[in-house]
Amino acid sequence: MNKIFNITNGNCLAEQLKETTISGEMIICREALVTGSLQAENLDVFWKVRSEFIAENYGDTKENYYRKVVSEFNKIMQIPEDSEVHLWFEDDLFCQVNMWFCLTLIPKDKNINIYRIFPKSSKESQWKGFSDFDRFDLEETLNSGVLFKQKDLELGLNLWEAYQSNHQNKLKQLSEIQSDCFRFLPELITAYQNINPEVFIQNLILNGITDFSEVFEKFREELGIFGFGDLQVKLIYDKVFQEK
Repeated sequence: MNKIFNITNGNCLAEQLKETTISGEMIICREALVTGSLQAENLDVFWKVRSEFIAENYGDTKENYYRKVVSEFNKIMQIPEDSEVHLWFEDDLFCQVNMWFCLTLIPKDKNINIYRIFPKSSKESQWKGFSDFDRFDLEETLNSGVLFKQKDLELGLNLWEAYQSNHQNKLKQLSEIQSDCFRFLPELITAYQNINPEVFIQNLILNGITDFSEVFEKFREELGIFGFGDLQVKLIYDKVFQEK
């Protein structure tokens, strides 16, 4: 029997999956690679750069980063031969950047089948993802997973490389490649390259919307494509206030 691994973006979804009949080991991606520095010549340096960024901006310790975050990424790198991996990631930029990175960690020489598990999507709930799924929705969603072919995997790896090295032209080109494992790539990359979340928040504040909960609500309504949580929006919000 092949081993199954479910990789989720964050703890919430992992908890939701535990309430279902879905089998397999749980691995949790606890990063927010959509913000902060990503430049590093190898993984050891990468963990160091990220742990410093998280400690400085989210008030956690570097030790905790290694204990809670790197330990989970190590599990991805140790997935055994002939396993099956289910990637439970949503379509927004936050989730996608994390997923691209996770794809780089899955061993490439162990005959591992990787499936993308999509949240059901409509225009209204496009960026809401799995948040309001019940256990039956999640179980049903698993059955419609899409297998990564070699070209899909290469696209994911190239997207991460272009994003990490800030190659904007390359990102744009990659976003135009058709793949069943990725949705809304052109919209994602266009938003990333053309919308400045900081300017968006500045404008809200200039228009008299200064309460953080209101700012966050507006951000989620209009820039849901970024997938930022309250921590990411609060960082920008605080920065804008400091610069006033």
